[in-house]
Amino acid sequence: MTMLKELIISTALALGQTPSITDGDTIKLSGVAIRLTDYDSPELFSPKCPREYTWAVAAKRELGRIIGQVKLELVPCAYYNYGRLCAKGTLDNGKPLAEHMIALKLAVPYVCEPGRCPKKVDWCKPAAPSSAVK
Repeated sequence: MTMLKELIISTALALGQTPSITDGDTIKLSGVAIRLTDYDSPELFSPKCPREYTWAVAAKRELGRIIGQVKLELVPCAYYNYGRLCAKGTLDNGKPLAEHMIALKLAVPYVCEPGRCPKKVDWCKPAAPSSAVK
């Protein structure tokens, strides 16, 4: 099934299709969900507090604003991803998408290794990134 999904995504990208935005770190292209790698954004669909939801909306909005400037490269998922494929994003200027989202404090670094991922940030704590939320 993964190979079929990869073929669908590769074809969609070659045709210049623009992904839809699910949340700050997940997109959908031709009906296939793709987890963007190297960063983690707040949870939009299961936030633990209003503060996390606010940041999640801001992260989704920013990704939607720049998605046309993002080149996607499918990469192997290091960990089980709920059936999603994984992709690295790079902006037209060469800057990694993860770096862009982290710089705006709409995400935190999140790099999985084979078989394990780091603990997720608690976006409800006062120490969580907050300067981008207005």
